Amino acid sequence: MSRVWIYMTGAVLITVIALAGLGVYGLMHSTANVEPHIAPPSPLISDYERADRFLNVDLGPALVETNQALPGVNAQCTASLPPPCKDALITLNKAMLDLDNAMTNNQRDIPPCIGPQVQQFKDDWSGMEQGVSMAIGGYTANSRALIIQGLQKYAAIAQFIKPDVDRINAARQTCKKTL
Repeated sequence: MSRVWIYMTGAVLITVIALAGLGVYGLMHSTANVEPHIAPPSPLISDYERADRFLNVDLGPALVETNQALPGVNAQCTASLPPPCKDALITLNKAMLDLDNAMTNNQRDIPPCIGPQVQQFKDDWSGMEQGVSMAIGGYTANSRALIIQGLQKYAAIAQFIKPDVDRINAARQTCKKTL
């Protein structure tokens, strides 16, 4: 009976991870068709332009990296949690840390009109990354329970990413478009 429970939990986790990947893909897809632009020479730009630059230029490359890491996790992390899953999680973790660093390094570029929404996204993103790190630690410690606990944390928080992104996009529309 316990093996059935483990396989069922693994299948649910894989599904939630895939849904989180779709949420991140949705974020990338909404900004992927926007040409990155260079800020005007003047440091005085509208809040809307600052928000757009932060989301598309500052975070764009890290989001692409994360989006590229997700298919490996979805393919390798099956219910049996084979060793290649660890490599896929390490790749995802690096991409997630890169996005977290991009948010931290460009914090001064976040206009107030999207600040609270970006902070919520960052908090949720950090929680997801902690779950991935915990799962990697489970592989290192040879602890299936720790792997599952980390993936559950990742999956539990991942459900909030799409609503976070939607709130950021809605808030961006309220940013002042003129100085």
